[in-house]
Amino acid sequence: MNSFERKAVRTWFWSGAILIFIMVVVGGITRLTDSGLSMSDWSLIMGAIPPMNEAEWLAAFERYKEFPQYQQLNAGMSLAEFKTIFFWEYIHRLLGRVIGLVFLIPFAFFWIRGYFNSKTLRRVWVLFGLGALQGAMGWIMVKSGLVDVPYVSHYRLAIHLLLAMLLFSFCIWYALDLYENESSAKTSPDLPSLRRWSIGLLILFIAQVVWGAFTAGLDAGYIYNTFPTMNGDWVPQGTWTLQPVLANFVEHPGTVQWTHRILGTLLGIATIGFWWKNKNSSIDDLLKQKARILLGMMLTQYVLGILTVITHVQLLIGVVHQAGALAVLFFWIWYHHDIKSNWVNV
Repeated sequence: MNSFERKAVRTWFWSGAILIFIMVVVGGITRLTDSGLSMSDWSLIMGAIPPMNEAEWLAAFERYKEFPQYQQLNAGMSLAEFKTIFFWEYIHRLLGRVIGLVFLIPFAFFWIRGYFNSKTLRRVWVLFGLGALQGAMGWIMVKSGLVDVPYVSHYRLAIHLLLAMLLFSFCIWYALDLYENESSAKTSPDLPSLRRWSIGLLILFIAQVVWGAFTAGLDAGYIYNTFPTMNGDWVPQGTWTLQPVLANFVEHPGTVQWTHRILGTLLGIATIGFWWKNKNSSIDDLLKQKARILLGMMLTQYVLGILTVITHVQLLIGVVHQAGALAVLFFWIWYHHDIKSNWVNV
């Protein structure tokens, strides 16, 4: 790749990351407004066209009435109210189609023009595979709420979110790989330890994201809306009733929220330790600055989590909290890519 080709492909990867970020934000709004089950059909082509007149809107509304969400939760909903929830799910699905086109059209151009080397082409195929899997997982998730219970599976919701974050991460990593390495390599005996700290932080972050998705999927954020205690208790009462006991950690809303709080606190403490480790290491000032920014974003995310709870999951705060998770992931990638790619281990 020459410099022009690298810049073009790099911009393409960045555009994918930005669109995925927007889609995750809209997905959060869709979840918080209970809009995800408003479209009970999936059609790749015709599904891109919303109802265009009153008769089509009435037909879509009648179709919605056949499913548990309307029958059990929204009986008596007006057509205007239905249009509101339909809007968010439609925008979410439309963004998915836009992302597909943004990947496919430039891909065809770059491939025909020979912009890809073998490594980049393999990476592009990985992105296409993950994108197809994500689309399928989205529909599998929606189907779980169209049968008997008017809620999507929180397990499928977690997988759907993790796949989005994986796509987001790969786009960013691949884009960063296409920058010219202008920094001089530097050796440091602290690098192996910092890499282990960084990977450990990522593992804890992934666990926190999973329980965040469980919290959202089980509507667990709407209970125990005090902090730091949970309605006066450090460990919520009556939330260990499921058998086996371990099932409470993934099925009981109160225990799931408690686990999410504990993981968030551990993650915040671990990030402070990570920053301190970087501060006292013999590494470049730029890497130390990246660790400081990551700490700042992680603490901001912690505060957003508290605000989400105490405001009973106010829509704007809840959405910003979900976007904050992607921001944390971005700054982690920014740090870890530097330590892995631009620095020489000894």
